[in-house]
Amino acid sequence: MNSSHANISEELLARYLADTASESERNDVEAWLAESEANARELATYRLIWDHTAAMKKSSAQVNTDAAWNKMKGKMAANKTVTPLPEASTREAKTIEFRPETRKRRLPVTVWAAAVIAILVTAFGWFFLISEKTPESLHVATTDNTKEQLLPDGTKVFLNYNSRLTYPENFKGDLRTVSLQGEAFFDVKPDAAHPFVIQANGTEIRVLGTSFNVKAYSEAPVRVDVATGKVRVTKDSHRVELVKGQSAEVLKDSIRSLQANMNMMGYRTQIYEFNAADLQDVVASIRDGYHVDVRLSNEKIAQCRLTIRFEKEPVDATLSVIAETLDLNLRKEGKVYWLDGNGCQ
Repeated sequence: MNSSHANISEELLARYLADTASESERNDVEAWLAESEANARELATYRLIWDHTAAMKKSSAQVNTDAAWNKMKGKMAANKTVTPLPEASTREAKTIEFRPETRKRRLPVTVWAAAVIAILVTAFGWFFLISEKTPESLHVATTDNTKEQLLPDGTKVFLNYNSRLTYPENFKGDLRTVSLQGEAFFDVKPDAAHPFVIQANGTEIRVLGTSFNVKAYSEAPVRVDVATGKVRVTKDSHRVELVKGQSAEVLKDSIRSLQANMNMMGYRTQIYEFNAADLQDVVASIRDGYHVDVRLSNEKIAQCRLTIRFEKEPVDATLSVIAETLDLNLRKEGKVYWLDGNGCQ
């Protein structure tokens, strides 16, 4: 390589690249660069080599430009000697843009494996934490049958036809909460520290230990009849407490207190007791308790009164005794039972 370039020495180029040249020296170099494109390409070559051999961090010592240039010339000599390009080559030269290479750092396989394991451990830990806090819900349902179910706390539940009970696998917390759709008789295991709560169509029934019947089909008001103990019935801001022999019917905007009807529990007990009851009410109890279709042939016999008790009798025998007592006729057409007569004396 030449030691000078049209009044521009290599030492001056070195100081220019090292950013230690004076203002007048910088002006000389920039004027030399403006003379031709060849000069600009030559300086670009020097700059490339200079950048690759320069230290990455600034030194606190004073810059020795002569020593730096001599070191650079040694590295340049090891590379292919740079000579001025012919004029023809100058016209065909292509501009090369030097860009710093950006490499994505790839993590070792062991690091990825450790990350995956950590994620899985966290996920399973969260799953078991949720499972621990939220016990699994169990369901028992009936269609055209009745069923008795023993709950984890020892409470017994007897479900009527077309009913569904939802309860946790294990009762945890302060309350023993279940959900009912349909009708069921509850014989609750006493536990004063953990009240038993039934959610039924927006109504809450809360007890400590007692037995009672809940009727909560979607097409009719919720009704509670108490056999033993005490029951609290709540709907929105309305509340009533019931004891043995009392009942409540939950209406849209109120709760109506009634006398308990033990015959409503006949689907479980198979016991029916009527005291001067209208025949239409007797037939309604038989229909719901035995799940049979019983009808009256005319309105005249609907008001006939009956005092009688049945205990675990077949439906045919029960209806035959009613017909004999009231001097009525009993017939069966398909699955429908008919009571017929001219009225009551």
